[in-house]
Amino acid sequence: MSTMSVLIATAENEIFRGEASKLIAYSVEGELAIIPGHAPLLATLRPGELRIDCQLEGGRENCKTDIVVFGGFLEVQPDSVIVLADAIERAKDIDIVQAKRAVEKAKQQLTSHDKSTSAKAMFALEVAIAKLRVARRNSKQSLLKP
Repeated sequence: MSTMSVLIATAENEIFRGEASKLIAYSVEGELAIIPGHAPLLATLRPGELRIDCQLEGGRENCKTDIVVFGGFLEVQPDSVIVLADAIERAKDIDIVQAKRAVEKAKQQLTSHDKSTSAKAMFALEVAIAKLRVARRNSKQSLLKP
């Protein structure tokens, strides 16, 4: 299986470094699926999911890593990908109740006539929805129950 080198980092921490067969991210232009040999690319990331299909040391085990990215930048070269994220939240750290509350609060604020408040609400809504998607993908139980 062909792989590419992936580095995901914030200003404070290195989040992930390893080999991957695919990376899916959300840019301001839309969803991107990056595989080994992809054409060079620079993209601005919007809040959303970041999914990595990776190989652990020795290439023996496959893994899937789901992260919520709060924005940032993506650089793609044919054999490597670098994600510089503003902030991230791992699937295991997501508070589902808090994310559901954030969705409701953001929906209420979207009706504001103040453009700044509406923009902040849209950002919060995108982050909260991404958190719920990642949590659902990594949960063994339904998130539809209260």
